[in-house]
Amino acid sequence: MRRQLLEVSLLLMVLTGVGSWLHKAASAAPVAVAGYDGGPAPAVEQLRELVRQLRELRQDYYRQKARDDAEIEAARHNGELLRSQVEELRAQEAALDTELADYQSQIGILRSQLEHKTIVREEINREVVAFASAQVTQIEEGIPYKQQERIARLRASSPDPNHATTVSAVDRLNDLWSYAQEELRLAASSETYTERATLEEQTLPYARYFRVGQLLLGYVTEDGQQAAMWLDGPQGGRWQPISDPRQFAQLRDAAEILDRRQAPRFVSLPIVLNDRNPNEKSRR
Repeated sequence: MRRQLLEVSLLLMVLTGVGSWLHKAASAAPVAVAGYDGGPAPAVEQLRELVRQLRELRQDYYRQKARDDAEIEAARHNGELLRSQVEELRAQEAALDTELADYQSQIGILRSQLEHKTIVREEINREVVAFASAQVTQIEEGIPYKQQERIARLRASSPDPNHATTVSAVDRLNDLWSYAQEELRLAASSETYTERATLEEQTLPYARYFRVGQLLLGYVTEDGQQAAMWLDGPQGGRWQPISDPRQFAQLRDAAEILDRRQAPRFVSLPIVLNDRNPNEKSRR
C-alpha cells in the first residue's frame, strides 16, 4: 500500500511539473496551439483534463495519507498501550507467583499442623478411652452410690471416638475435666441421705445412709433395728449386715456425726481393703 502511494506521489510530481510547463507554454503562445476555428487544441484540453484528474488524485492521495498517518499513530498508541498492559500483566503474574508460593508454603505448614493435630487427637482418644474404661470399672466395683448416674456422666463427657462427632478435643477434655472434678468432690466429701435400704435382694424400711468419700458407705434403718456396711471383697462388694452391738453403735454414731447430731470424733467401722489381687489376702 505504501509502495503504491509512493509511486502515485512520484507520478503526481512528474505530471504536476509537466502540467505547469504546458500551462505556461499555452499561455505564452496561444496561436501556436490554437485550432483553425479559434478554439483550444484537443491536446491541450486533454492535458488540462489530465492535470485536473491528477490534482484530484493528489488530493485523494493526501487525504488517504492523512488517514493512514492517523491509523499509524493510533496503531502506535495502541502498541504503547499494549506494551504497558503486557508489562502490567507480567508484574501481576510475578506477584501472583509470589503469592502462590506463599500459599503453598502456608499449605505445607497447615498440612504439618493437621498431621500433628491428628496424632495428638488419636493419642487423646486412646488416653480418654483407657481412662473411661478404668473409671467405669472403678465405679462398678466401688460403693453403690449413684453408679448409673456417674457412668452416664462419664460416657457423656467421653463419647466413642469411633463415631463421628462435632465436639472438639478441647471441649471433650473440658467435659472430662468437669467429670473428674465431680469425682474428686465425691472422694473428698461426705454426706448422709435417706433411701429405702436393701439387703440380699430384700427391700427394707427407709434407712439413713452415710457416705465417706468413695470408700465407705453404710446405713442404719430409721427404726434402728438393722444396719449394714458395704464391704469390698475379692469377689466384689456386698452389703454386710451388722449384728455386733458395738459395731452397730459405731455405724449409728457415724450417721449422727455426719448429720451433725453428735460432735466430730473418731469411730471404728468394719471395712475390707481390697486391691483386687487374688494372691494377697484382704485385710479387715
